Amino acid sequence: MIAITTLVAVMLYLDRVCLSILGSSIRKDLDFSEKEFAWLLSSFFWAYALCQIPAGYIGDRYGARVVLAVYLFFWSLCTGLMGLVSGFTAFLALRIGCGMFEAGAYPLANGIVRRWVPISGRGLASGCVAVGGRLGGAIAPWLTNYLTFGTLDGWRRPFVVYGVVGVIGAVVFWFWYRNRPDEHPAINQEEIDLINGKEFIPDTRKPSLPNFRVLVTSYPLWMASVVQVISNFGWVILITVLPSYMEQVFKTDKDTIASYQSMTLAFGMLGMFFGGWYTDKCFRTMGPKWGRAVPIAISRFIVGGAYVCCLFLNDAKLAIAMMCVVALATDMGNPGFWAWCQDVGGKHVGSVVGWGNMWGNIGAALGPNVFIAIKNIYPDDPLKGWNTAFALCAVIQIVGVLAALGVDASRQLRLDKNDA
Repeated sequence: MIAITTLVAVMLYLDRVCLSILGSSIRKDLDFSEKEFAWLLSSFFWAYALCQIPAGYIGDRYGARVVLAVYLFFWSLCTGLMGLVSGFTAFLALRIGCGMFEAGAYPLANGIVRRWVPISGRGLASGCVAVGGRLGGAIAPWLTNYLTFGTLDGWRRPFVVYGVVGVIGAVVFWFWYRNRPDEHPAINQEEIDLINGKEFIPDTRKPSLPNFRVLVTSYPLWMASVVQVISNFGWVILITVLPSYMEQVFKTDKDTIASYQSMTLAFGMLGMFFGGWYTDKCFRTMGPKWGRAVPIAISRFIVGGAYVCCLFLNDAKLAIAMMCVVALATDMGNPGFWAWCQDVGGKHVGSVVGWGNMWGNIGAALGPNVFIAIKNIYPDDPLKGWNTAFALCAVIQIVGVLAALGVDASRQLRLDKNDA
C-alpha cells in the first residue's frame, strides 16, 4: 500500500514540476509575458491550497480507493490537455484544475499511512511516500528535457506523456488499493493485528464534517500551519524560480540547470528518509510532544542557515550546494508534520493534513510572485535582487523554529461530532 501510494506521489511531482522546467520554451512559443507565467506558476498553489480541506474530508468520508483514483485521473487529464492548448486562459484554467485535483493527494496519502502502518512507524512510512514526490521532482527535469527532443514546440510532448501515464496509474491504484487492511484479499489476520493491535475494533461509521471550531482554535494546529507556510515559502524556490535564478545570475545552460534542479530534489529524498527515521526515534525517546516538535524545529534552523550562506556566494556550484541543503532540511521536517497529523487527527486525518497543507500552499502560492517582484526591484543587478529574496527566506525561518516548538502530539483533536 505504501509502495503504490509512493508511485502516485511520483506522478504527482512529474506533473507539478514540468511547467517550471519548460517555462522558457512555453513563453517563447506562446508569447507569454513573465508576469503571465508567474501567474501560471502561482495559480496552481492557490487552487491546491483552497481545495485541501474539501479534498481531505471527501477522502476521509469515502475512502482513498475511489477518491484518490478519481483525483489522479483528473489531474492527469488536465496535465495532458495542457500539451494541446495555445491560449493563456485555457492554460491557466487547466493549471488551476491540476491544483484542485492534486489537492487530494497528500491528505489521502496520510490517511493511507494511518490505516496501514502502526503508530511507531508512521514517520518513516510518511517519509517513504513523500520520497516518491521528490523522486518525481528529481527525475522530472532530465526526463522532461529528453521528451522535448530539443525542439521549440517539443514542450507539449511531456505534458501529454505524463497525462497518459497518470490515467493508467489511476486504474492500477483502484485495482490494488483497499481502504482498510481487513478488506484486502492478500492480508492475513496476523498482519491486521500487527497494524491495528489485537484489541482493535474497527469503527466503520463515516466521519461527520470536521468540527471547524476545533480547527480554528487549536493552538498546536495553528503552530503547525505557521511552520507549513514558512516551509513551503522557502522551498518553492526549488521547483519554480530556481531555473531563472541560475540563468540570470550565473548564465547557466538549460541542461546544467536541469541537472542542478534534479540534484536538489534528490537531496530532499535523503531528508525524507532521515526525517522519517529521526521523528520516529524522537517519538520513542522524547514522547509525543518533543518527538514531533524537535525534528521540525531543527529543519527550520538549518534552512535559515543555508539561505544566509547563499548571500555570500558567487559560484553556481556553491549556490546549488546550499539549495541542496535547503531541500534536505525542509524535507527532514515534513515527516514530523505528517506523523503529527496522523497522531492527532483520528478519522479526520485528511482534514487535518488538508488544513495544514492549505496554509502551507498559500505560502507556496505567494512565493513565485514575491520572489519575482523583489528581483524586479533591481533590474540592473539580478544578484542583488535574488539575494534580497534569500534574506527574506532566512529571516522568516526564525518564526518557523519558534512555531515548531508549539507542535504537540500528546492530545487528540476531537473533530468528530461523535467525540463531543
